[in-house]
Amino acid sequence: MSDQAQLAKLCVTIRGKLQFMDYLVRAAVADVERFQEEPEAGTRIFIRQLIEMHASNLAVECENMRLMGELCSQLESIVSDRPVSLHDQNGDAA
Repeated sequence: MSDQAQLAKLCVTIRGKLQFMDYLVRAAVADVERFQEEPEAGTRIFIRQLIEMHASNLAVECENMRLMGELCSQLESIVSDRPVSLHDQNGDAA
């Protein structure tokens, strides 16, 4: 697989993980608000379990963000492998 294809695949994976983490954060915040407003003890227990699940999933996703390091390494590798020119592809000054 070419560097460009690997980079594209890695970027898609990272975007998906970030979208999932965004969902988890929004769900956790909404559930905390529901938890604070809920007068029924049984429902509060259920909502607490949801919040704990969101927090656990977020912790796992944060641990899996090693992909960001891989992305940075690939980006650095790509730019360090190519000579830097004062002119871009169109011949214009950078």
